[in-house]
Amino acid sequence: MTMSLFEVDWSLRPAMESAPVLAATAWADNAAMVLDCARLGYLREEWRTLDPTYGKGNWWTRWHPNELVTHDLAIDGVDFRELPHKDGEFQAAVFDPPYIAQGGRDTSTTQNFLNRFGLVDVPKTTKGVQELINAGLSEVARVTRGFILVKCKDYVNGGVLWLGTHHTLTHALVSGLECVDRLEHLSGTGPQSQQRQVHSRRNFSTLFVFRSRP
Repeated sequence: MTMSLFEVDWSLRPAMESAPVLAATAWADNAAMVLDCARLGYLREEWRTLDPTYGKGNWWTRWHPNELVTHDLAIDGVDFRELPHKDGEFQAAVFDPPYIAQGGRDTSTTQNFLNRFGLVDVPKTTKGVQELINAGLSEVARVTRGFILVKCKDYVNGGVLWLGTHHTLTHALVSGLECVDRLEHLSGTGPQSQQRQVHSRRNFSTLFVFRSRP
């Protein structure tokens, strides 16, 4: 039986890594999550891999492909919505865009987004942020012919729950991508507030694993 290029070959997993990867896990950091994605076969050392939101490279401190092409607006001026690559140039990609709207506030959280992604002007509205994500995902999908890992999140903005995961998933499916996995990254207790709590705290972010269709 011949496997297609992007099917998971479980025989590649070392025996010492036989513990199951759980869909909802309190990974210590994104790098630990990337390591488990490699265990699942969504990333491989021999694949030419793209990271258009490299930042400080924190995603790659535990596992690293042999050839990783990186971009960041603050480092090389490349906007992930306009990548300088040919169609289908990569076999895998990891896309970690800013996925929470600033809401017009200048806080340490929003400043971390600016520093992390090198963006001069992160959209202040939920719709603006989602348009940024969608445009970036479409461009990453254009240059990738395999698995695409995308980080996103549901969050409360202006007292209203914004279903960022729904909008990102919908855009991916309409664009012709296949969703093959969904990992929930548990992290702490969520944002703290002195006001009366109305919504449950969003103490997790989501990593979708998409695959381009032949």
